[in-house]
Amino acid sequence: MITANVLEQIPLFSDMSRADLELVALHTQESVCEKGNYLFREGDRADYLYILISGLVQMTAKGPGGQQTVIEILYPGDSFILAAVITGKRFLMSAEVVKRAHVLKIPGDQLIELIRHGGDLGLRMMATLSTQYRSMVRQVKNQRLRTTAQRVAAFLLDLAHDQERGENQITLPHSKKMLAALLGMSQEGLSRTFSALREQGVEIDNKQVQIASVSKLRRFCGFSAVLDASDRTTGPNT
Repeated sequence: MITANVLEQIPLFSDMSRADLELVALHTQESVCEKGNYLFREGDRADYLYILISGLVQMTAKGPGGQQTVIEILYPGDSFILAAVITGKRFLMSAEVVKRAHVLKIPGDQLIELIRHGGDLGLRMMATLSTQYRSMVRQVKNQRLRTTAQRVAAFLLDLAHDQERGENQITLPHSKKMLAALLGMSQEGLSRTFSALREQGVEIDNKQVQIASVSKLRRFCGFSAVLDASDRTTGPNT
């Protein structure tokens, strides 16, 4: 049974009143999904808001030729896909479990009623949608304004900031296959890019990354306090 104590640990529900948390808990379901299963598929009706408690989920989409691309990796604490649930639309992506996942589900119609009820939930939903929109804009700018090597360099710098091990040392959080898909490239292309980044002082041994000079890598990728700032409250090590 989901309790208010569990919900208050989730970013979407943080800072909500106890009464509102208990109301949300009444309508929250939970399930466990094994690796390789889908929580939902692209084109399904968005009947539930999903919240990841543990595990790992990748959001994917298919192109006209059937090729699959990874749009986003979801971590514990992430909610998905709020916009589709609120508007009653169909999912634009599929959610595939890549590490055994414990998820919470709130029926879309109940979620709308909870928002109409008032309280803090509506404001929390607005804040979450705003964060997701800003993240999408950053991704588009990153794609349009940087070369492939610059995007990978910026990705490594972002990881270094998140992992808090010291900016010069990084552990890649996923397989190179998943990273390549997330970055919109082939595994071979990612390997070539990693090799090219040696000129910028980046050395990679399996999943361990060493950056000789963070300032040099920032100059190379055109690091920006605006473009590269993050609004995320979840991630590989949160």
